[in-house]
Amino acid sequence: MQPDISKLCADSLRTFSKEQYGTNLKPSHAHELVAAYMGYKSRNGLLADKEYPVSNLSKSEIIVMMPDEFIDQRREKLQGLPPELPDSYALGEAVYGALFTDDWWTSKYTPFRNFQGLSEYLVKSNDGYQTALLVSNLPVQFAVVPEYSENQVSLDAFLTLENSEGERMVHGKATIVLPRVAGHIGYGRPKATIERWSGEARRSLKSLGVES
Repeated sequence: MQPDISKLCADSLRTFSKEQYGTNLKPSHAHELVAAYMGYKSRNGLLADKEYPVSNLSKSEIIVMMPDEFIDQRREKLQGLPPELPDSYALGEAVYGALFTDDWWTSKYTPFRNFQGLSEYLVKSNDGYQTALLVSNLPVQFAVVPEYSENQVSLDAFLTLENSEGERMVHGKATIVLPRVAGHIGYGRPKATIERWSGEARRSLKSLGVES
């Protein structure tokens, strides 16, 4: 039987708040916070999502946590939220940690903190990584640009090396497609392609309008 993901996480959050901070978190607040950690602007939004419900999380291969900034914005709008609660990162441990304590999570991937970490992992695990760059003795940095749609997230991961002037030049790009499965954090099997840039195709991040 599939667990009630929202209740599981909300109960964990309330227990964490009580045991660690002596704070009685209202059930309504806990459920609103859980909805935010799942990528929704409200609990009603979470409940209304019938196409990618959070109950599908056990079917996901990839989980990418929501950024703290998104959680912070939601917390500011919740009236009466206890001020004693820790920052969103610490609070998230109680929410996400509850998801990986039982046997229902079977993916080979551990959760990723952000799309940056996911991109680096997938690219460096790809057999074509070294071939795409044709370098092995210089540190490669990543600049990741996500593009969201209703049913997937597409990531452009620009692979860069620093030139003698300190400018980051793009030597290749990985395109990673993540199909949505559960909420806004659970995704199916990723598809990644890597291309090498050379000659005139090799440009700086600045010229591409990408933040370093």
